[in-house]
Amino acid sequence: MKYNKNQLQKFRQSSLEFDEVLELASLAKERFPKTILGLTPLNVKGFIRYYDNDDLLLHIQVTGKVTVPSSRSLAPVLRDIDMTFDERYIEDETRLTEFEETEAVFVLESDTLDVDTAILDNIVASLPLQILTAEEKASDTLPSGNDWHVISEETFENEKKAKKEAQLDPRLAKLDDFFKE
Repeated sequence: MKYNKNQLQKFRQSSLEFDEVLELASLAKERFPKTILGLTPLNVKGFIRYYDNDDLLLHIQVTGKVTVPSSRSLAPVLRDIDMTFDERYIEDETRLTEFEETEAVFVLESDTLDVDTAILDNIVASLPLQILTAEEKASDTLPSGNDWHVISEETFENEKKAKKEAQLDPRLAKLDDFFKE
Protein backbone atom coordinates (compact mmCIF):
# COMPACT_ATOMS: atom_id res chain seq x y z
CA MET A 1 0.00 0.00 0.00
CA LYS A 2 1.46 3.27 -1.09
CA TYR A 3 -0.30 6.58 -0.78
CA ASN A 4 0.61 9.81 -2.48
CA LYS A 5 0.62 12.85 -0.24
CA ASN A 6 -1.85 14.60 -2.56
CA GLN A 7 -4.30 11.71 -2.11
CA LEU A 8 -4.00 11.95 1.67
CA GLN A 9 -4.72 15.70 1.77
CA LYS A 10 -8.37 14.84 1.13
CA PHE A 11 -8.44 13.29 4.60
CA ARG A 12 -7.74 16.40 6.68
CA GLN A 13 -11.21 16.26 8.26
CA SER A 14 -11.37 12.51 8.77
CA SER A 15 -8.93 9.61 8.65
CA LEU A 16 -8.30 7.28 5.74
CA GLU A 17 -9.22 3.91 7.24
CA PHE A 18 -8.24 0.53 5.81
CA ASP A 19 -8.78 -3.13 6.61
CA GLU A 20 -6.91 -5.31 4.14
CA VAL A 21 -4.99 -8.54 3.68
CA LEU A 22 -1.50 -7.83 2.34
CA GLU A 23 0.84 -10.27 0.63
CA LEU A 24 4.32 -8.97 1.49
CA ALA A 25 6.36 -12.21 1.36
CA SER A 26 8.31 -11.30 -1.78
CA LEU A 27 9.09 -7.78 -0.52
CA ALA A 28 10.15 -9.23 2.85
CA LYS A 29 12.53 -11.73 1.20
CA GLU A 30 13.93 -8.96 -0.98
CA ARG A 31 14.51 -6.49 1.88
CA PHE A 32 15.39 -8.94 4.69
CA PRO A 33 16.62 -12.16 3.02
CA LYS A 34 18.55 -13.43 6.06
CA THR A 35 15.97 -12.36 8.66
CA ILE A 36 12.61 -13.32 7.15
CA LEU A 37 12.38 -16.78 5.61
CA GLY A 38 8.64 -16.69 5.04
CA LEU A 39 5.61 -14.50 5.68
CA THR A 40 1.92 -15.41 5.59
CA PRO A 41 -0.60 -12.92 4.23
CA LEU A 42 -0.98 -10.19 6.86
CA ASN A 43 -4.27 -8.80 8.17
CA VAL A 44 -3.76 -5.07 8.38
CA LYS A 45 -6.17 -2.62 10.00
CA GLY A 46 -5.49 1.01 10.65
CA PHE A 47 -5.75 4.58 9.55
CA ILE A 48 -3.75 7.48 8.18
CA ARG A 49 -4.53 10.93 9.47
CA TYR A 50 -3.36 14.18 7.92
CA TYR A 51 -2.84 17.07 10.37
CA ASP A 52 -2.94 20.79 9.70
CA ASN A 53 0.81 21.15 10.25
CA ASP A 54 1.32 18.68 7.35
CA ASP A 55 2.14 15.78 9.68
CA LEU A 56 0.90 12.32 8.82
CA LEU A 57 0.00 9.84 11.54
CA LEU A 58 0.04 6.17 10.61
CA HIS A 59 -1.69 3.80 13.05
CA ILE A 60 -1.62 0.10 12.18
CA GLN A 61 -2.54 -3.24 13.73
CA VAL A 62 -0.93 -6.26 12.02
CA THR A 63 -1.62 -9.97 12.54
CA GLY A 64 -0.12 -12.94 10.74
CA LYS A 65 2.81 -15.35 10.94
CA VAL A 66 6.48 -14.96 10.09
CA THR A 67 9.14 -17.64 9.64
CA VAL A 68 12.56 -16.63 10.93
CA PRO A 69 15.82 -18.53 11.53
CA SER A 70 16.64 -19.84 15.00
CA SER A 71 19.38 -17.78 16.61
CA ARG A 72 21.11 -20.99 17.67
CA SER A 73 20.83 -23.40 14.73
CA LEU A 74 19.31 -21.28 11.91
CA ALA A 75 16.44 -23.80 11.69
CA PRO A 76 13.15 -22.16 10.60
CA VAL A 77 10.87 -21.01 13.44
CA LEU A 78 7.26 -19.95 12.87
CA ARG A 79 6.26 -16.97 15.06
CA ASP A 80 2.94 -15.20 15.48
CA ILE A 81 2.68 -11.53 14.64
CA ASP A 82 0.17 -9.48 16.61
CA MET A 83 1.35 -5.92 16.93
CA THR A 84 0.16 -2.35 16.86
CA PHE A 85 2.33 0.62 16.05
CA ASP A 86 2.10 4.36 15.45
CA GLU A 87 4.42 6.39 13.28
CA ARG A 88 4.44 10.10 12.53
CA TYR A 89 5.80 11.47 9.27
CA ILE A 90 6.92 15.07 8.95
CA GLU A 91 8.23 17.09 6.02
CA ASP A 92 10.71 19.40 7.72
CA GLU A 93 13.74 17.62 9.18
CA THR A 94 14.46 20.50 11.56
CA ARG A 95 11.22 19.69 13.42
CA LEU A 96 12.67 16.39 14.65
CA THR A 97 13.92 18.19 17.76
CA GLU A 98 10.29 18.87 18.79
CA PHE A 99 9.72 15.18 19.52
CA GLU A 100 10.93 12.82 22.22
CA GLU A 101 13.59 10.28 21.25
CA THR A 102 11.18 7.46 22.06
CA GLU A 103 8.58 8.65 19.54
CA ALA A 104 8.57 7.09 16.08
CA VAL A 105 8.96 10.17 13.89
CA PHE A 106 10.31 10.00 10.35
CA VAL A 107 11.00 12.55 7.66
CA LEU A 108 8.84 11.94 4.61
CA GLU A 109 11.54 12.09 1.96
CA SER A 110 9.28 11.70 -1.06
CA ASP A 111 5.65 12.51 -1.75
CA THR A 112 4.70 8.89 -1.15
CA LEU A 113 3.95 7.15 2.12
CA ASP A 114 4.96 3.48 1.79
CA VAL A 115 2.89 1.55 4.34
CA ASP A 116 4.28 -1.84 3.25
CA THR A 117 7.82 -0.80 4.14
CA ALA A 118 6.70 0.56 7.51
CA ILE A 119 4.95 -2.73 8.32
CA LEU A 120 8.00 -4.84 7.43
CA ASP A 121 10.38 -2.56 9.34
CA ASN A 122 8.23 -2.84 12.46
CA ILE A 123 7.94 -6.63 12.16
CA VAL A 124 11.72 -6.99 11.97
CA ALA A 125 12.24 -4.48 14.80
CA SER A 126 9.87 -6.44 17.05
CA LEU A 127 11.71 -9.75 16.65
CA PRO A 128 13.55 -10.85 19.80
CA LEU A 129 17.30 -11.39 19.73
CA GLN A 130 16.96 -15.00 20.86
CA ILE A 131 14.64 -17.16 18.75
CA LEU A 132 14.67 -20.89 19.45
CA THR A 133 12.86 -23.89 18.00
CA ALA A 134 10.66 -25.95 20.35
CA GLU A 135 13.38 -28.63 20.54
CA GLU A 136 16.05 -26.08 21.42
CA LYS A 137 13.87 -24.64 24.20
CA ALA A 138 13.23 -28.10 25.65
CA SER A 139 16.86 -29.24 25.47
CA ASP A 140 19.72 -28.00 27.62
CA THR A 141 22.28 -29.08 25.02
CA LEU A 142 24.16 -26.21 23.45
CA PRO A 143 25.98 -26.31 20.09
CA SER A 144 29.58 -27.48 19.88
CA GLY A 145 32.18 -28.30 17.28
CA ASN A 146 35.89 -29.01 16.84
CA ASP A 147 37.72 -27.34 19.72
CA TRP A 148 34.74 -25.17 20.73
CA HIS A 149 31.45 -25.33 22.59
CA VAL A 150 28.83 -22.89 23.75
CA ILE A 151 28.25 -22.65 27.49
CA SER A 152 25.67 -20.85 29.56
CA GLU A 153 26.56 -17.73 31.49
CA GLU A 154 26.14 -19.61 34.78
CA THR A 155 28.58 -22.32 33.67
CA PHE A 156 31.05 -19.66 32.56
CA GLU A 157 30.94 -17.95 35.97
CA ASN A 158 31.38 -21.30 37.77
CA GLU A 159 34.36 -22.23 35.58
CA LYS A 160 35.90 -18.81 36.17
CA LYS A 161 35.47 -19.15 39.93
CA ALA A 162 36.91 -22.68 39.94
CA LYS A 163 39.91 -21.55 37.91
CA LYS A 164 40.57 -18.66 40.30
CA GLU A 165 40.36 -20.98 43.32
CA ALA A 166 42.68 -23.49 41.64
CA GLN A 167 45.29 -20.79 41.06
CA LEU A 168 45.53 -19.98 44.77
CA ASP A 169 48.55 -21.59 46.38
CA PRO A 170 47.27 -23.80 49.23
CA ARG A 171 50.13 -22.59 51.44
CA LEU A 172 48.74 -19.05 51.18
CA ALA A 173 45.08 -19.97 51.75
CA LYS A 174 45.17 -18.84 55.38
CA LEU A 175 46.56 -15.45 54.29
CA ASP A 176 43.75 -15.12 51.74
CA ASP A 177 41.19 -15.66 54.50
CA PHE A 178 43.02 -13.12 56.68
CA PHE A 179 42.70 -10.32 54.08
CA LYS A 180 39.01 -11.03 53.39
CA GLU A 181 38.13 -9.87 56.92
